[in-house]
Amino acid sequence: MKLLRFALPLLAAVISAPSLASSNNGFGIGVAYDLGAGVTAQFRGTSIFLNSDAVAVDMRLQNFRNDRGTLFAYIDAGGFYDDGGRDDYDDRAGVRLPIGLTFRIAPSVQAYIQAVPNFAFSDNERKEGFEVDGALGVRLRF
Repeated sequence: MKLLRFALPLLAAVISAPSLASSNNGFGIGVAYDLGAGVTAQFRGTSIFLNSDAVAVDMRLQNFRNDRGTLFAYIDAGGFYDDGGRDDYDDRAGVRLPIGLTFRIAPSVQAYIQAVPNFAFSDNERKEGFEVDGALGVRLRF
């Protein structure tokens, strides 16, 4: 429940904001492993990851693609919130800069893999600071 206090306002703000990337059209939804296993959605360059303990929202800064349109490289910028469980002391929030590749598997199916450098803020000094995580997922495009 604590996660919903942060996730819903953040989600509303991002969806209402104009996208920085005009090259992604349509909507995609799928499954991913980012801050744990969860669901992912994308709409015009804004990517959202959500599970029971975490939320991440990223906006496309730059998009590169090959001539055939089957491979995309991208740079996003965003933020995240990770619920530490019962103890508020272990909660984390921070900024992130995902850098990744998207592969078109079929006309309406995409897979992606990304490196996610991030800086986390927390009351727990062991959970605070710079680190590089990874993410991968599959989305069905509409």
